[in-house]
Amino acid sequence: MKLLSRSRRAVQRLPIRPRRMNFRFKGLENTRYWFDDDPVLTHFMNVLSVTFPDGERFFVDAVRAFRDRVDDPQRQKDISGFIGQEAMHSLEHQAFNDLVSGKGYEALVEKALGVTRHLLAGGRKHLSAEEQLAATAGLEHITAILADTILRRGDMVEKMDPSVRDLWVWHSIEETEHKAVAFDLYQDVDGGYWRRQRTFFTGTAYLIGFSAYFTWQFLKQDGVNRQPLTLAKGLWKMFGYRGVVSAAIPAWFQYLRPDFHPWQDDNTHLLDAWRATLPEPAVSAAA
Repeated sequence: MKLLSRSRRAVQRLPIRPRRMNFRFKGLENTRYWFDDDPVLTHFMNVLSVTFPDGERFFVDAVRAFRDRVDDPQRQKDISGFIGQEAMHSLEHQAFNDLVSGKGYEALVEKALGVTRHLLAGGRKHLSAEEQLAATAGLEHITAILADTILRRGDMVEKMDPSVRDLWVWHSIEETEHKAVAFDLYQDVDGGYWRRQRTFFTGTAYLIGFSAYFTWQFLKQDGVNRQPLTLAKGLWKMFGYRGVVSAAIPAWFQYLRPDFHPWQDDNTHLLDAWRATLPEPAVSAAA
């Protein structure tokens, strides 16, 4: 069943430009828990970051496999911008992950990377190219709604240590800029509703299981598993009222709509103000 969104590409296309930032993360070496001085929030985000370099290469390959289906020159530029931005995300998060690893978490980071690569290799082997693109569209929705949560919550950003704050703001801006690229391409290639939902639920389940397991492993290494009050506070910040995760749950359900399109939530008004907070990019290339 192929259902096209009534709002498909209704929003004027944003320029999708790769920007290499070369973040230095100055001061991170002296900061144990960089997100609200909270181990649960910090390690949850650290674990997500570990998945980005390899995960975003998977996204790029899934999109690149079908870009020849697109004739529109502007959409070809959008795809090039998507590929370039994801490549930059991989580089910046690899640098961040190396610093996290060097804070005594080498074995855990390597284990998490190994599991990530195993899961992605399984996806490449067992999913068709169309299913890989559908999975990419679904996981891009998850990254987009987490990005939206960050951009809408200045109070949340202020709780991030300055050494890493710009990384997450920059990443959130670019995830917003290209949030419809994989989805639109999937609509061109297949557009099947049930395939889109199957891969979305599967991707969500794997991401939840992976994040929960490795966040807990990081917390165990720090001994936080024996600190119930600290754990409870951190879990409330994630899943309680206006939590980092709970705030994104309503938007997660939007993907289940047959007429869903990422730009039905037009949050372009958030981008300019946040861009103004960032340093000048080391490299900025037109898509």
